Amino acid sequence: MKRFLAGLALALVLAAPQLAAAQEQRIVAVVNDDVISNFDIDARIGLMMMGAGPADTPEARTRMRPQVLRQLIDERIQMQEARRLGLSLPRAELDGILRNIERANNLPQGGLERALRQGGVPQVALERQIEATQSWQRVVNARLRPTVEIGRDEVEDVLRRYQTGEPVQEFQLSEIFLAVDQPDQEGEVRERMEDIIAQLRRGVPFAVLAQQYSQAASAGDMGDIGWVERETLDPEVAPAVAGAQKGQLIGPVRVAAGFYLYALRDSRTIAPPKPEDARVDLAQIVFPAANPAEREAAKALAEMVRETVQGCADLDRVATEAKIPEPQRIADLRVGDLTPDMRTRIKDLGVGDSTEVFETDRGEALAMICVRTEAQSNVPTETDIEDNLARQRIENAARRYLRDLRRVAVVDIRA
Repeated sequence: MKRFLAGLALALVLAAPQLAAAQEQRIVAVVNDDVISNFDIDARIGLMMMGAGPADTPEARTRMRPQVLRQLIDERIQMQEARRLGLSLPRAELDGILRNIERANNLPQGGLERALRQGGVPQVALERQIEATQSWQRVVNARLRPTVEIGRDEVEDVLRRYQTGEPVQEFQLSEIFLAVDQPDQEGEVRERMEDIIAQLRRGVPFAVLAQQYSQAASAGDMGDIGWVERETLDPEVAPAVAGAQKGQLIGPVRVAAGFYLYALRDSRTIAPPKPEDARVDLAQIVFPAANPAEREAAKALAEMVRETVQGCADLDRVATEAKIPEPQRIADLRVGDLTPDMRTRIKDLGVGDSTEVFETDRGEALAMICVRTEAQSNVPTETDIEDNLARQRIENAARRYLRDLRRVAVVDIRA
């Protein structure tokens, strides 16, 4: 909901030209028992243009009509299913959303309707878009979300792969999806996608266009699909995404169901932390010895200290009492930058643990870990993994659900 409101707020604060909404009520299509009129199409076009869409010209309106009609048909189908299931958006909730939009835009109560009217857009156009988006989200949440079960073993398999397998490449993506249900629609849908790209190049936010145009369930989240593994992307999509830079548009990419357009918001490589990337503070104390006899005595003293000393601060006391040089301290050192011998000595040690006694050219020595900071892990939590798997399955299920509803709907396009 917050994402939806943010997108509408963005759209409404952008400059809006004065639009002359057509009042002609000619029927353009009938979806089962619901009518879509010429007025509905012109009102939605006006709303899109008010959201920083293309320049308001007769050519632009003509070009937008097929895509708007298709979107309105889908919305009618979605709202009909919501009504059938008793999941329509209540008027009180719709009024609350409208008021929140006013607050987000610093408008007084009733100011939203006046702002829309000044742009030549009837408020009912915005209300119907909100109702369709929110009603469909209620359907998805009620009918699909409970059917998606993510097993514990699935989560553990993913986590194990992150922790023990090869590094996993992930992408944070936003998407716009336009379906191609019939082969003869491909050219029209491609043109619609190219028009969306043109709007993006003019500076229209991706989130606004995803909310207005996308036929994916993620439209309710302004196109955000979160972090996605490369392996879970369509084969046609993965190479293009992998080769993109942060902030880059990807597509349109043709897949079996239609066209995708992606915005790459970020990328990361998931891998377990490397032990050599841990950082340590070390204290090393040397018990001087100049000959073999002294070495034996120094080693015996070092072994006794190793068994009795308590922490790095205690090494200072030992040095004072034994009248030997104070411990050498090395702060914030990456484990991988230590000598191979020292890495081996400390690899399994915790804070306050000391190494075995070892020889140096100055005598017998031991080292102690004063501070140890393990490398940060970017492996997702089990909750994050479960949420991501669920989101992907719900999205796929919602797409199939709408496709099946389209197939059984009686759609009579009259103009």
